[in-house]
Amino acid sequence: MPAGNFTVFDKAIAKLANGTIDLDSHAFKICVTTNAQGLSTGFGGTSGQARYSDLTAEAAPNGDYATGGKAITGPTWVQVGDVATFDCDDANWTGCTMTVKYGVIYDDSATNKDCLGYVDLDTGNPSGIVVSAGDLTIMWNSAGLFTMQRSS
Repeated sequence: MPAGNFTVFDKAIAKLANGTIDLDSHAFKICVTTNAQGLSTGFGGTSGQARYSDLTAEAAPNGDYATGGKAITGPTWVQVGDVATFDCDDANWTGCTMTVKYGVIYDDSATNKDCLGYVDLDTGNPSGIVVSAGDLTIMWNSAGLFTMQRSS
């Protein structure tokens, strides 16, 4: 199951710049969707603003997965030199039976619950991954979810 890289939504870039999404002080959640959810960098949903409410194919509650997903733990936003990195702990749900395609992180503190970005949980399978009475774990890249770097 080759998982893809975390992809920041285009709509989130402006929200990061204007402080609507605040990586330092806001709380974030991660939810999972089925392959019926169309996601790309340009995702805007019906609001045109890439909000949690625009996700139309979230996985049904199952095992310890609940609607809305779960809070991400250990979020960090660290700058070293001219590179800033956002990272968090891996996400895990137990006792699940589901087929999921994407993991979506959204800002649970923002008024509109703005989506930050997503990861394709299995880039080699358009249906996603099947979890059968087991654990679903999203293991992030050890270098972090994403970086921002000043260009010269």
